[in-house]
Amino acid sequence: MYLKRIELHGFKSFADKVNVEFQPGITGIVGPNGCGKSNISDAVRWVLGEQSVKSLRGSNMADVIFAGSEDRRAQNLAEVTLVFDNSDRTLNYDYNEVEITRRLYRQGNEAEYLLNRQQCRLKDITDLILDTGLGRDSLSIISQGNISNFADNRPEERRVIFEEAAGVSKYKKRKIEAIRKLERTKENLDRIGDIVYELEKQITPLKKQKEKAETYLELKEKLTSIEVNVLVHEISETNASLEELSKILKSLNEKQAALDAEILLKESANDEIKKKMFVLDNEINALQSQLLEAMSEVSRLETSKVEVDQKRKHALESKDNKDIAHKLENLKAILADVVEEYNNRVGRLEETEKELNDLSNKQKKMTLMIQEKHQSISHLTQEITKDKNRQEILIDLVENKSNYHSGVKAVMSLSNQNPDIIGVFGDLIKNDQEYDLAISTALGSALQFIVTKDDLQARLAIKFLRDNKAGRATFLPLETMEPRLLREEHEILCPTLDGYLGVVSDFVSSDKKIENVILNQLGNVILADNIDHASEISKATYARYKVVTLDGNIVNVGGSLTGGSANKQQSSIIQKRELEKVKEHLKELENKLAKEKNELNSLENESKEISHTLLQKQMSYAKLEVVVQNKKEELIVAKGEYEDLSHQNVELEDFKSGKINNQLVIELNEAIQHRDQLTEQIKSKREMRMSYVNENEQLENALKTLRKDLKDIQSQVNEKAIASTKQEASLNNYLNRLSNEYAMTYEYASENYQEELDMESARYEVAVLRNEINALGHVNLDSIEEYEKVSKRYEDMNGQRLDLIQAQDKIIQAIDEMDDIMVEKFSTTFDKINYQFNLVFRELFGGGRAEIKYTDPNNILETGIDIDVQPPGKSVSNITLFSGGEKALIAISCLFAILKVRPVPMCILDEVEAALDMANVERFAKFLREFSSQTQFIVVTHREGTMEECDLLYGATMQQKGVTKLVSVKLEEAVDFSNDQHQGGV
Repeated sequence: MYLKRIELHGFKSFADKVNVEFQPGITGIVGPNGCGKSNISDAVRWVLGEQSVKSLRGSNMADVIFAGSEDRRAQNLAEVTLVFDNSDRTLNYDYNEVEITRRLYRQGNEAEYLLNRQQCRLKDITDLILDTGLGRDSLSIISQGNISNFADNRPEERRVIFEEAAGVSKYKKRKIEAIRKLERTKENLDRIGDIVYELEKQITPLKKQKEKAETYLELKEKLTSIEVNVLVHEISETNASLEELSKILKSLNEKQAALDAEILLKESANDEIKKKMFVLDNEINALQSQLLEAMSEVSRLETSKVEVDQKRKHALESKDNKDIAHKLENLKAILADVVEEYNNRVGRLEETEKELNDLSNKQKKMTLMIQEKHQSISHLTQEITKDKNRQEILIDLVENKSNYHSGVKAVMSLSNQNPDIIGVFGDLIKNDQEYDLAISTALGSALQFIVTKDDLQARLAIKFLRDNKAGRATFLPLETMEPRLLREEHEILCPTLDGYLGVVSDFVSSDKKIENVILNQLGNVILADNIDHASEISKATYARYKVVTLDGNIVNVGGSLTGGSANKQQSSIIQKRELEKVKEHLKELENKLAKEKNELNSLENESKEISHTLLQKQMSYAKLEVVVQNKKEELIVAKGEYEDLSHQNVELEDFKSGKINNQLVIELNEAIQHRDQLTEQIKSKREMRMSYVNENEQLENALKTLRKDLKDIQSQVNEKAIASTKQEASLNNYLNRLSNEYAMTYEYASENYQEELDMESARYEVAVLRNEINALGHVNLDSIEEYEKVSKRYEDMNGQRLDLIQAQDKIIQAIDEMDDIMVEKFSTTFDKINYQFNLVFRELFGGGRAEIKYTDPNNILETGIDIDVQPPGKSVSNITLFSGGEKALIAISCLFAILKVRPVPMCILDEVEAALDMANVERFAKFLREFSSQTQFIVVTHREGTMEECDLLYGATMQQKGVTKLVSVKLEEAVDFSNDQHQGGV
């Protein structure tokens, strides 16, 4: 291996890029002082990793970058590349040519190392050249200062060059690394030892807690298996019992409502009857007063009539009265009275018949009206029943959310206990009826999304659903909902388009806290009046938004259309609206039914009165028929008597025409008629009152029975309600225990814990297990996981501790082995160098003796090196007392002794012979030639004797101030060049 080339650019005085070619043998670099020839050796030392600025003759590392001159600008980069021929693989690198490069940038003092143009670390370069003789502290680079310092160095400092020669540097480096590793291992071992000690203190109590926790979990698992089954059984039975109680209560409530309604109707009817009885009593009293007056009038008139009739009969019967005309006049008066009475009774009979016909017709009409009322009430009752059934269905859908997804219902069952679950989105918004279909269509499944306070609540709810296999749900956390709005340009454009009604969120109202949720879901959904305009709006906005119409059609984002017949039953908004309508309609129907019942009651009462009146008229008619017949017979007798006396037929029409004065009879007839009417009215009203009395008694009896039944039903309702409340409390208790203790829903528990058990035994076992669990006292469930962690960590740490102990032992063993190797190699090499040193010294000094010694023979690894030399004819006890030339020659003797024992592939000698006289320079040069076959020498010199032995010479000059140039020269030219430059004082 040898150095083929050095490439320099921007390094110290090498401002321009310079390539210096080398060859095996001796290469000389000559030039006057200050021309920059020593920068060559600095460049090699710098590339090989020199970090000491002082060794590079600077104050900071940036000083190696060309600093500029009067004519040249400063460089920002220093770069040096060493190119080695590695055909013999001296360097452990699988290339025939190896390039080592170092760069330094002025900006930030950033440095780079490259190996064959690939970036690497300084350590990679150091490891590559280790023990090859190329180290920056080895014999590969020897300067005049090194030579002069060799003799003056402390023994410990002098040892370094011998270690490099002995090839123990890599072992020493490894030992240093091993010692550092050993120190780190000890530190780690101490630290891990402390950790293991702390873990040992924790693990024992944790183990007890863990065993206790495992016992608890085992008991808890057993308890869960049994108690959940018991709870499922109890809940199932309680639900069945509640359902049965609910049915009974429903039936009882219906009966109670019916009884309340019936009692109310009967009480109302009874009150009405009492009012009517009171009115009838007043009317009867008034009629009785009138009847007394009428009877007095009839009595008076009858008395007068009797008197008249007696007078007439007396006149007819009187034997003294022979005046036939006078008799005829009396008979005629009697006949006129009889005709008047007969006509009066016939008129009354006809009038009564007419009244009967009118009452009969009225009764028929009343019957028809009552039938119509019954039909109307029946129809209303059916409608009310139908609406109540629909109301129950809608209440179940809207309030109980029976048609919601199972996951939504499961989460909402927790909302009473968790205020952070705000509600179902569809239940939190309101809108006008005309927008129901549009908003339902716009939201779709989002109607059943659940609004929560934050993302945490949503994740907890999802975990609850997952753990209980209770279904799925979508959540809208308030904290994360960001409004989605129309773009600014579209907010300006859309209002100018036909059919644009607004953004759907503008037609929805709600609590302000969910405003962002509404804007997130509906803030960028457009509302149009019809599908044609919706399509045009979508095109105008490049189909960026969903557009919905009032009748539920959609133009989707992207332009696709959705439409047809909407299923209104699926929308909670429409269902709520329908429930409101059903409730209003039901109220209207119930009011109408109450009105119809009142009207029916009035009609039935009126019908009863008509029936009573008709019956009285029928009785009066029958009586009048008898009276008319009697009057007719009287009329025939009177007519016969008159005709017999007058011997002529009598036309009764004459008597009807009122030609005969029968004023008394007319008055009597009127009085009798008035009396009979009053009598009839009183009788009718008394009979009516009696019927009311009977009805009142029946109502009172019925009310007593109804009130008794109502009291019994109320007692049953209270009893069942109390039982239902107890059952509900038990059910809630069971459900809460399932939820709180076992984090289960009833649905999940019933699916997974449905076993046939003896409930009595199971309940007893639950009590026993609970006692055992309570007996455990406080249980740290985290101790199981903590124990596992601590135990695992203890095992890991203890394993690491054992590994570290083992590693420590191996490191100590490796250090001992390296010590043995270093002692053996160093001792062997030292002895060889000592032998060669004496020979070279004698040859260079022409006699005398030389020897190197250990300062501490008992500590070969750290001992310093003393030099004991005796030039011929001199006796000097201390090497520092020799002259500069002698010190240099001693150092050179040692250098060549080392090279004889451990040849190096390359050696740069920078004016090491400067202090020697001519004769010694020649001896030095001969030694160079002797070693040049195995070592490549690069000699920076201005001594002729050295130059004469060089195979290749380079001249260093500064044609421009501050900039070094290298030129290849012949030996004669080099000598003349060197002398001329030296004599010229350049």
